[in-house]
Amino acid sequence: MANFKLIVEANPLPVVKAKSSKADEPIILDGVFMEAARKNGNNRTYSLDEMVRAVNEFQPMITENRALAELEHPEVTEINPQRACARILELKQSNENKNWFMGKAVVLSSIPSKNIHGTPCGDLLASLLQYGTKVGWSSRGVGEVNESGNVTDFHLCTIDCVLDPSIGRFANSNGNRFIDGVLESKEFVLKSHSKAQPIFEAIEKDLSHLPAKQEEKQEHLLNAFNKFFTNLRGV
Repeated sequence: MANFKLIVEANPLPVVKAKSSKADEPIILDGVFMEAARKNGNNRTYSLDEMVRAVNEFQPMITENRALAELEHPEVTEINPQRACARILELKQSNENKNWFMGKAVVLSSIPSKNIHGTPCGDLLASLLQYGTKVGWSSRGVGEVNESGNVTDFHLCTIDCVLDPSIGRFANSNGNRFIDGVLESKEFVLKSHSKAQPIFEAIEKDLSHLPAKQEEKQEHLLNAFNKFFTNLRGV
């Protein structure tokens, strides 16, 4: 009997800049979702044949609109819709590099102008992206890993959205539209409302010191944003 284990990928790496978009458009993330034939940040290697098979096996999840991505990896193989932050729209082998598997996903965030309600984690991810946070993709599945770190009999459960992708490649995004706008808004607000200066200084200070643990970091960000907008409304 195969000795299956849960295999997730995560490792801290540098970030890249994202693009901007209109406020009422869905946030789309794309880029390299998986990479074969190269030892990743967790010292594991997936053969190209192994990954092609796993990706082909995963296609019905995409075509049936059930390929949900969670925000950061849980410790289970089942997908929890309450933690879903995005839905994977596409996953295919790259024409540029056969070892790359390119993907595209839509963030499950709210769009009030279109009466679309987001998931809690989708709205959280959108908020992180709007403030310029860079994210990547990390596979979650089951398989066997030998002493050399080679993965065999791999079955892909999903690909989660993470801050620290093990393959070292971050997503392209149209989701940081707010960070470009807030700088212009800041200048406008301060010209008309000088009392807002401490509010902007406060959030800049809050965002400059983030907790190390992911759950504490998410709570810290939410509290900082809520405080910022609450205080700004009072100016």
